[in-house]
Amino acid sequence: MLSTLTLVNWLAFVKAHPHDFTIQYPARREYFIQNFRCEPAPRTSEWLSDLDQLLLYLHIPFCEAKCYYCNFAVDVNRSEDFHRKYVDALLRELDSHANWLPSCEIAGVDIGGGTPTILATSELRRIARAVKPLLKKSAHPFPFSIETTPRIAAEEQEKLQVLHDEGVDRVSLGVQSFNAITLASVNRLRQIAQTDIAMANLRRTGFKRINLDIIFGLPNQTLEDWKYDLDQIIALDPDSITTYDCLYRGKGRALTKRTVILPTPETYGALYDLAFEKLYLAGWKTTYGSVNFSKHHNETGTSACFEGRLLDGMPYLGLGNYASSLRGNHWSFNTYSASDYMMNISNGSNPCAYFYELPAAESQAKYILYSLNYGFVDESRFMRRFGVKLTETFAEELDHAINAGWIECCDNRWHVKQGQFKNMHAIRSLFYPEQARHWLMALQEPML
Repeated sequence: MLSTLTLVNWLAFVKAHPHDFTIQYPARREYFIQNFRCEPAPRTSEWLSDLDQLLLYLHIPFCEAKCYYCNFAVDVNRSEDFHRKYVDALLRELDSHANWLPSCEIAGVDIGGGTPTILATSELRRIARAVKPLLKKSAHPFPFSIETTPRIAAEEQEKLQVLHDEGVDRVSLGVQSFNAITLASVNRLRQIAQTDIAMANLRRTGFKRINLDIIFGLPNQTLEDWKYDLDQIIALDPDSITTYDCLYRGKGRALTKRTVILPTPETYGALYDLAFEKLYLAGWKTTYGSVNFSKHHNETGTSACFEGRLLDGMPYLGLGNYASSLRGNHWSFNTYSASDYMMNISNGSNPCAYFYELPAAESQAKYILYSLNYGFVDESRFMRRFGVKLTETFAEELDHAINAGWIECCDNRWHVKQGQFKNMHAIRSLFYPEQARHWLMALQEPML
């Protein structure tokens, strides 16, 4: 795709800016806005309603506080009346698809945020009851997933029971760390003593799957700190563990400005390698490079919705403020703020604020970076999604990665080679389209 000299120059740029190259693509939202935004944005029903299968995501933006590493559309409004009106808007948006959505196979549903379970029990029941009938065609053994926190799971078990009774199969608990100093440094409320109780309550309630999230690469986190976190998470014995690498990029993320020294790629690699070794030996399996670990054979450890989006490139419908929807090369986002979203829904306006029509190369980059979240890119899935061969589309890039010792091919999959997580930023960057490479390099010093 690019000459060897250009690829060398690009990788030199990547080496100088490693924190830009996460699983999130594009590296700057402004790149898509400037180059691929189409106005006016159509309603999602106009380009999704003829599908016979898709995924569904519902966004609940509310949190007790915004963590410094967070770049999601989060709202810290604690008013129950505001929450109720938001749920009214969310269910009204869901109802706007009532003429086609029930006839579609909804393969998986995620309720995320924010912290969805911060809502009152009655509001959670309303949402779950509205969603549950849509899952009757799903073939997935546990298609309905929601997120919560240790405090809520420990102190408000009635919410867990209602969610279970209304069909939620899987709960993901955001632990993030067991180090009080580390948690305080990222504006995370004290929760360590509550995690054991939270796990007991989740088990007692009877969910099919329980996932725990922890983060590596947090400010000043040492290998010893991380080892302690891993030991604690192993002792809790969840079905799956997600080990997010902490991101230091994005306008909405306060962490970068507060962190004097950012973790190096080598630090990320050492932290990941420790997690891979310890979790694998303790019974949580995955392919090297994947941040998702599962105790169950042939399971990725992620939700049905997340897996369908990232591994299979399935179309999905997003509801709520700043929720995204995707089909093929079309990608959209609802308006950012919860207040603006609620106003648009109440007056019948289109909640969608951003709509992109992407060239194939941009969609391919998004898909590949998502797939690398699982440590590999599958030739068959890529062909099914795009109708072209990965090996032909990225011949030069794959050759470079093989010669550098970063990846290897096995069973029709391109795997991250063991010990090479430290080079994940470079591996991801190889799949950036030429236009995106030039755009980023023209910025000279990309904003973190």
